[in-house]
Amino acid sequence: MFIHVIIIFLTAFLMVGGLIGSILPFLPGSPLILLGAFLYAWHTGFGTVTWITLLWLALLTVLSHALEFFASAIGVQKYGGSRWGMMGALGGGIVGFFTGGILGLILAPFLGAFLLEMIATQNMESSFKSGWGAFMGFLFGTLGKLLVAIIMIGIFMMKTLA
Repeated sequence: MFIHVIIIFLTAFLMVGGLIGSILPFLPGSPLILLGAFLYAWHTGFGTVTWITLLWLALLTVLSHALEFFASAIGVQKYGGSRWGMMGALGGGIVGFFTGGILGLILAPFLGAFLLEMIATQNMESSFKSGWGAFMGFLFGTLGKLLVAIIMIGIFMMKTLA
């Protein structure tokens, strides 16, 4: 009985941490939710949360990371930026992730898109639009990650409370 309470507490802790991590870039949001679901499934013998459920949650985890990775580049494209701006947003996102913390993740895609677009087009207005698109893509990507995290927790809750 005591171990069951501990597992439920750890599962809830991982799920809440994952939900927070879908917004804060330094926490791995969807992988924490997947880990919480796996912990519960393992503890209960995969009875209510099955391998199929875990597979769906794993696919949603991959989707969440794809949203995070490509959102800025898609934003550049939507705001009329070129391939150079898209590459700058992707490169800036990678650099920002490893070097700049939260501020780097927000600013680096903007700066990368702006700078590469400026080098390619020599046009300040289109370069700014490209950078703005990268920023908007980051915001919508974060919103998408939050939505995926809520869906993942909802699937888990439907399986465990049914």
